[in-house]
Amino acid sequence: MGTAFVVSVLLQTMAGLDSDDPRQFAYLMMITVGVTTVAWLAATFLTAPESNETLVAFYRRTRPSRNGWGPIAKLAPDVKPAGDGLNNLLCWVCGCVLIYGSLFGIGEIIFQETVLGIGMFAVAAVAGFVIYWDLTRRGWASVVD
Repeated sequence: MGTAFVVSVLLQTMAGLDSDDPRQFAYLMMITVGVTTVAWLAATFLTAPESNETLVAFYRRTRPSRNGWGPIAKLAPDVKPAGDGLNNLLCWVCGCVLIYGSLFGIGEIIFQETVLGIGMFAVAAVAGFVIYWDLTRRGWASVVD
């Protein structure tokens, strides 16, 4: 995040790219994303990986699916992995719909597009209901654990 900030500021102040000009803004974004991608890849490959103890502690605390966690899951055979990945995906999608529906609904109402705003609030309410229904069905302990 810091890299993106620094690159963006340097491109606007030193290189003179104007974020108000659509073409220059596109260049600004492409260069910022490119440099940021190189930075995080370098940080990933040039730094030491986390220790197995740290990864096992994380695995015990979060109980993710065994997919992708095979070597760590073998180090913690007593941990029963969570099997609710699709349910969590459903709640995640509905959470995004709930948040964006509410935000855009408020915006539409502010700009006097009341019917569209109420429609977005209705979609957000349905998404919120789906989350509530799913967590009630599965048990709220799955969230609080």
